[in-house]
Amino acid sequence: MNDASQDLNSRAPGASFAMGGSIKPVVLAVLGLAAILGTVGYGFAKVDFKAASALNLPGRANQDLPAARAESATSPTERLIHSEIDTQTPEGQLILAYQHLARGEETLALDAAEKLVARQPDFALAQLLLGDLLLARSGRPAAVDYGPQAAASAAPGSADGLRAEARLRLAALVERPPANFVPKLLLDLSPAVHHAVVVDTSRARLYLFENGADGLKLVRDSYVSIGKLGTGKLIEGDQRTPLGVYHIGLRRDEAAARYGAAALPLNYPSEYDRVLGRSGSSIWLHGERSGNYARSPQSTDGCIVLSNDEMKALADTVAARETPVLIVDKIAWVDRRAAAPKSPTDTGFERAYQAWQQARLAQDAAALRGFYEAGLERGSDSAASRLDANLALMSTHALPLQALERLSSLAWPDQPAVRIVTYRELSPSGGAPKLKRQYWREKDGHWAIFFDGLVG
Repeated sequence: MNDASQDLNSRAPGASFAMGGSIKPVVLAVLGLAAILGTVGYGFAKVDFKAASALNLPGRANQDLPAARAESATSPTERLIHSEIDTQTPEGQLILAYQHLARGEETLALDAAEKLVARQPDFALAQLLLGDLLLARSGRPAAVDYGPQAAASAAPGSADGLRAEARLRLAALVERPPANFVPKLLLDLSPAVHHAVVVDTSRARLYLFENGADGLKLVRDSYVSIGKLGTGKLIEGDQRTPLGVYHIGLRRDEAAARYGAAALPLNYPSEYDRVLGRSGSSIWLHGERSGNYARSPQSTDGCIVLSNDEMKALADTVAARETPVLIVDKIAWVDRRAAAPKSPTDTGFERAYQAWQQARLAQDAAALRGFYEAGLERGSDSAASRLDANLALMSTHALPLQALERLSSLAWPDQPAVRIVTYRELSPSGGAPKLKRQYWREKDGHWAIFFDGLVG
């Protein structure tokens, strides 16, 4: 027996199953971590668990991701063991069972799995874990290929598909971004926007950020499922999840049988999607349907699906119409304390936006016309006929504003020459501010607006 195996046994003296004896350490390594986490090839701590000796799992830093450097002193096993979880939810109870396995507490892991299955019998992953534990106790671990190729080809709902789900759930606990790191795309978010959501589709993870005077803070992250055919939605019915910048609409909870505990529609297709010819409808954040508690990473028709517990918590937190939802292939994390230099694209856009804002506050109709693309037929204010009418009123100073408050300026992922601005118009006559949204794009060095309208 090697040192790692001796350490495993010493973690929980006498921890063995009442029937059939104890699980061998090497089986636990395969069942509890190596089989589930596999090779974390995309994470903050890139670890080949199969090559590790039992549960003594050395980390190998991934230089592309900040948490690998921040947490290099601890192993993935320790990070899993010490992760804080809510054990009152089925999601948390599942992780608790894996934490027991990481500690070598086989009996407690089996007990946790049995209780979870009794509480939530439609939790397919919990059923699989319990079955694997019982097989391991009998000395007959499931003969499954746990390699990356097997995971990539796993069918949704299959045993391999469920293990891919577990791998993503657990990997998120050992791949934590440092406290001061935020997604680069959110750096210009105003404190007036209280929350932001970012979905990292490569990790099957949704991150909820709270925003305030001290900046963004990660307050929750959740395992999610996306489209059956992945990302990059183009047309109705293609079973893909769109990538881009969207905003949460009015909460819709009336169809609980279909959308679980809560549902938040997204404004897909956005005006930029329409310009690109993309179609489709009903892309929502929502909970799980009855009888479908566990989901493989790619198992929806394009929506983003969370557990009912986490979806309800999300829906109870975020504000409709203002909360941005960024859906990306992979998050670029940056230290919010470090002032990042502005790119020429950023600088050019800021100059254009400030000039537009000054012209709008001054009701300078001649200057404003140059900020709108010609021939627009979209949006309440940017449609050609409406724009002409508004500019005519401004030429006589008949559309005054008290102030313009920019809430967010977000670049389209992988398209820095496209910006989505959400802002409020405050009228000097009082009344409720108007919430509006603009879509800008750069052509030949010139920034112009191709949509400007009220947010419904």
